[in-house]
Amino acid sequence: MNRTLFSISILTLLLTGCSDSTAPARKAPKKIPEPVTGQSAIFQIYQLARTWAPDAQLLRLENGDIPEAKAQPGKYGLWRAMMVSNSKKVKRDFVFSASDSDGGIIKGVRAGSEVSYIQNVQIHEFAIQEVKTDTPAALETALKEVEKNKDMKKYLSENPDLPVQYLLEWTGTNVKPQWRVIFGPSISQSKFSFFIDAYTGAFEKKSN
Repeated sequence: MNRTLFSISILTLLLTGCSDSTAPARKAPKKIPEPVTGQSAIFQIYQLARTWAPDAQLLRLENGDIPEAKAQPGKYGLWRAMMVSNSKKVKRDFVFSASDSDGGIIKGVRAGSEVSYIQNVQIHEFAIQEVKTDTPAALETALKEVEKNKDMKKYLSENPDLPVQYLLEWTGTNVKPQWRVIFGPSISQSKFSFFIDAYTGAFEKKSN
């Protein structure tokens, strides 16, 4: 009987010792922030904007860039939207970021200060439902137009790292909002850009 109890005690100590010596669990690797499409950014921004103003509409959307979430075709780690409330007669800047970054950029959606707003015929506000075409699709349409022009095609082949910018607005007498797909670091430094209907995804026109 005593031998049995002694054997059980020794076995318990051995098992306890094995348990205590187990290596600590490894930490999961840190997830790398992913860039998002323009339409995805709009939806996330709108979730906050409608708590500010139930009638919030888009006036403008453009991409930004952060090193933590490197740009991919049709995707960026940062997007800036100007939202409008006609009931309040104000507009407000909203920023979506996929990660914290320099310059006080914080992950998620943040709202800026309000500024007075008066409607005009040059640029129109619009509902997010008017944006049926996303940035990757707009880019694909723009690239099809590039393929039709040997000079533009040659320029892109000679500049494979050329950045592509996106600007969403509804301006002038256009029937619907349009994506402007800009081949270059900015409109002023771009060799060419294309206007794509944000609702249908159809090519509208080219601009230098």
